[in-house]
Amino acid sequence: MPLIVETRGPFQMVRLPSNKQKSSTYQHALERTVRRALKAAPQFADGGAGAVVLVAPEDYDLSDYGEILTRIVSTNNEDFYRSDSGLLYLWASDSEAKVLKSFDKEFQSNHRVIVITETRQNLPALIKVATDAVIDLQAITPQDFRAACKVVLKLRMSLRQARQAFRFPSELVWAALRPGRAMDEVLSRLEHASDHLQRPHPAVPPTLSKMHGYGEAKAWGLQLAGDLKDWRNGSIAWSDIDSGILLSGPPGVGKTVFARALAHECGVSLVATSLGQWQSKGHLGDLLKAMRTDFAKARQLSPSIIFVDEMDSFGDRSTFRSDNADYSIQVVNALLECLDGLGDREGVIVVGATNHPSRIDPAIVRSGRLDHHVAIPVPSADDRVQILAQLASCTVPSALIQPIKLATEGMTGADLAKAVRAGRRAARKNRRQFEMADIIPFLPTTVPVEGEFRRMAAVHEAGHTVVGLALGCGEYLGTVVPHHVVAGSTETTFGIAHFRFPEFEKRDRQAYLDRIAITLGGIAAEELWLGSFGDGGGGGKSSDLAVATRLATLMETSLGMGSTLRYSEAFNDKELEALRRCNSRLRQRIDATLAEQFARAKTILEGRQVSASKFISELVSTGFLTPEIQEHAVESSNIEVTVYS
Repeated sequence: MPLIVETRGPFQMVRLPSNKQKSSTYQHALERTVRRALKAAPQFADGGAGAVVLVAPEDYDLSDYGEILTRIVSTNNEDFYRSDSGLLYLWASDSEAKVLKSFDKEFQSNHRVIVITETRQNLPALIKVATDAVIDLQAITPQDFRAACKVVLKLRMSLRQARQAFRFPSELVWAALRPGRAMDEVLSRLEHASDHLQRPHPAVPPTLSKMHGYGEAKAWGLQLAGDLKDWRNGSIAWSDIDSGILLSGPPGVGKTVFARALAHECGVSLVATSLGQWQSKGHLGDLLKAMRTDFAKARQLSPSIIFVDEMDSFGDRSTFRSDNADYSIQVVNALLECLDGLGDREGVIVVGATNHPSRIDPAIVRSGRLDHHVAIPVPSADDRVQILAQLASCTVPSALIQPIKLATEGMTGADLAKAVRAGRRAARKNRRQFEMADIIPFLPTTVPVEGEFRRMAAVHEAGHTVVGLALGCGEYLGTVVPHHVVAGSTETTFGIAHFRFPEFEKRDRQAYLDRIAITLGGIAAEELWLGSFGDGGGGGKSSDLAVATRLATLMETSLGMGSTLRYSEAFNDKELEALRRCNSRLRQRIDATLAEQFARAKTILEGRQVSASKFISELVSTGFLTPEIQEHAVESSNIEVTVYS
């Protein structure tokens, strides 16, 4: 029995309108785009077995495609729910585990399957392999609009009139269409309605100086803009300009947007490309020709920036082991030739981007090529507010600043842009001007950290803080217990104690033991002052117990700080866990180290209960503890903070 599953919420049956219902003009136009896209999967389009993925255009609601896709996927026109077919909606916010569970459970055995998704980015590899094709749906064109009006409304228009109508907001266009209404009247109504709306300005890419959240990359770009100006004036030579950079960062932080803004800031042309674009041209010879053509184009447009996305897709020649090794090596070598060819040609800046800098061939990032590497971080709270204001072209009301900061924790620029688009869409549906408050329903929900749980979080973080200060480890920067956290986030933290450690410092056995004691200080405080500790110290690779266990294991296995001087190459968690499982004596030594440092942390805390109590009260009430507040609390409690060795 087939199901229609919406992975945004609990799995459930979704009843769609009867396919006997007369199709609207919009639905007919939308169906034309689907039928056109399915030509890329001819067997499926002809009614044969298969599974395809359709990627919806930006700003299109997946649910709008429901009735259309139900008719297309079903081979039983009488009752979709009795046919051997399936339809899966996949939203960008869905987790991979959730999507795979739904796909595996409901659709693997079906005769015909359609998966429709908001984006390619969250499409699991398993679905890519299991389906016959991944196809991009196009937005409705003026030609689709014209044909749909002719079929549904018997409304005739010229292509020029159709294109003229498409200048107006789409919701107004579809609303203006009525049976018996002439196209001239439709256009007149649209013109009149638009006079009362705030028309959006044409999209002009912002300059880098007006962008937010790019950190060191922005500083580099502004320096480049100044250097190019000096080069044009003859003040400096081209050899003095840093003409190659590699940008890295998680998906969505805006590496492509950065390249556009950089070109605008510098006042130069931009050639944006990627290995995927070059591969789409055909076989190896076509790929190499396309690559060299783009680099030649950048030289012709000099001064210019050539932006090469997904640099990690070239791979590292030392890791090529398959039958395609010769092919891949030729591609990397050709890229190196293009990069070297720029050495004696002035006016071309190369900007590469990647999500995985460690996977790039070392020759690509050696001196003289893309030797400057800058990581673009996820934007800070203040940057997120500024980015939203820029995307929405309106100020953020003071009452919304703090809620937005809390709700957008961990969000990238792409995530914020998606929220703004959703807010604009909601405002259009309600036939009113967009306001910043319109994006709030499309941001993650926050929940308060309060009551008994808040006190437990404060005790835990105070434990880390007191032990760290007592041992004199690193520079204390402060402690935070948030008042709200994002519900359901895998990155949610209920508090953190900040200690900054020097990049280069003496790290002997005692230093590692001190780190372990600090890490276990949180659960030690919970057990000491609450009677037992909760699950906040474990449960993940970055948890306190995971960090402490990792340090204790490394001391024994590769650092020579345990019972032997034997070295082991095991370094990552999986390898270290394998060693622990197969060596009972190693487990015993690690357990002993952890138990000793846990007891040591409790001893330290027992001697500092007055100052710790002040820390806890401060964290419960205000949510933060600064070095200045900490020093005042210690002084007022008349307790000397000593260093344990």
